[in-house]
Amino acid sequence: MTTAAPVAVGGVGLRSRERGRRIQAFVVAWLLALGVWQFATFISDGWVPSLARIAVAFLEDVTNAQVWTEIWITFRRILVTFSAATAIGIALGIAIGLSRRVAAFFRPIIVIGLAIPDPVYIIVAILVLGTEESSGLIALVIALVPFVVNIVVGGVRARDQGLDEMSSVYRLGRRRYLLDVLGRQVAPALLAATRTSFAFAWKLIVLVEALTQPHGIGAQIYYAFRLLRPDHMISLALLFVVVLRATEAILFAPLERRLLGWMR
Repeated sequence: MTTAAPVAVGGVGLRSRERGRRIQAFVVAWLLALGVWQFATFISDGWVPSLARIAVAFLEDVTNAQVWTEIWITFRRILVTFSAATAIGIALGIAIGLSRRVAAFFRPIIVIGLAIPDPVYIIVAILVLGTEESSGLIALVIALVPFVVNIVVGGVRARDQGLDEMSSVYRLGRRRYLLDVLGRQVAPALLAATRTSFAFAWKLIVLVEALTQPHGIGAQIYYAFRLLRPDHMISLALLFVVVLRATEAILFAPLERRLLGWMR
C-alpha cells in the first residue's frame, strides 16, 4: 500500500505532461499555419485574402440566416447519402466476407467501383438522370458503397475462425452470432467504414452542389468564387467544416464508446 499512491501520482503526472505536449504541438501547428497564410497574403499583393478579411467575412456569414439555410440543405443531403451508403455497404460487406459465392459475384464489381474516379459517377448521373437533386444523391451512394464494403470485408475476413467453430459447437443462432460474436470482432472496421462514409459524403456533396445545384453550401462557395470574393469563399468553407466537425464529434464519440467500450 505504500507504493500505490506514488505510482498513481506518477501516472497522473505523466498523463498531464503528455496532454500538455499535445496542446503545445496543436498551438504551434496553428500559429505556423496562420503565419504561412499571412506571408502568402503579403507576397500575393492581396489576391490571397488576409486573416483579417477572412475573419470579417466569417462574422458576416455566421450572422446570415440564409447561410444557415444553405448549410441545412447540404446537411440533409449528407445524411441521406451517408445513411444509405453506410447501410448498403455494411450489409454487402458482411455478406461478401462470410460467403464465398457472394464474394465471387460482387468482388469484381467492388474492385471496378473503387477504380472509377468519383467525378465520373457524378457526370454519368447528370447525363443519364439529369441535374435533379436525386440523381446526384444516387450517384454519390453508388460511389461511396465500394469504400464501405472494402473496409467491412477486411474486418470480417480478419475475424477469429476459432470463435466461428465455437459458435457452431454451441449452436448459436444466426442473430446471436452476428451480434455477439461477429459484431464485436468487426466493430473497429464498422466504425472506420462509418467515419470514411461520412467524410467522403460531405466532400462529394459539396462538389455535386457546386456543379449541379443552385442551393447548398457548395453552390454558395462556387458562387463566391465566381464573384471573386475569396474571403467569403474561405469563410463559408471554414464555417461548414466547423459544423461538420462538431457533428462528427457528437455522432461518433458515443458510437465509438458503445462499439469499442468492451475492449477497454
